[in-house]
Amino acid sequence: MKVVFLDRDGTVVEEPHDHRIDGVEKIKLFPDSIAALKHLADNDFSVVFITNQAGIGEGRITEDEYWELHGEVLRQLEPSGANILKTYMNGEADTPTASQWRKPGPNMLLQAAKDLDLDLGDIYMVGDSLTDVEAAINAGCKGGILLQTTYGDIESAEAVYIAPTLMDAARFVVEN
Repeated sequence: MKVVFLDRDGTVVEEPHDHRIDGVEKIKLFPDSIAALKHLADNDFSVVFITNQAGIGEGRITEDEYWELHGEVLRQLEPSGANILKTYMNGEADTPTASQWRKPGPNMLLQAAKDLDLDLGDIYMVGDSLTDVEAAINAGCKGGILLQTTYGDIESAEAVYIAPTLMDAARFVVEN
């Protein structure tokens, strides 16, 4: 089975100014999200979301509210035809004492591999922050792909590819 791990906010969904999707009005897909996920689906790739959601730990939303909002994201992605296998979410606030379940910790990726019988050495992790790349490395993934969608010209020597858009990342995943 061909799989790609995707971060959600800042990768598939535009990052709001306050960096927290805590209401349905803040859900806005990037213009190329549907096409990028369709490109992956057309090439037999399934998607697993790996996402930190600090708004839960900060008390901005509850876990139930998160899952309701995520359901809306999935509904908006339906036209892509993407096979979204599962979503792994960590709701801890971003603190120095956060567990290894919060990216850059590897536990969500390791759990996905165990649950879905995946070989992490065949999987790319795509995300808009250095923690996504670090999580890929920490879990032993094929590599981390860094999107420049949220933080502009962010760079990383550890990323296997730096992509301006999700479509660029999707093309790289399919070709490599």
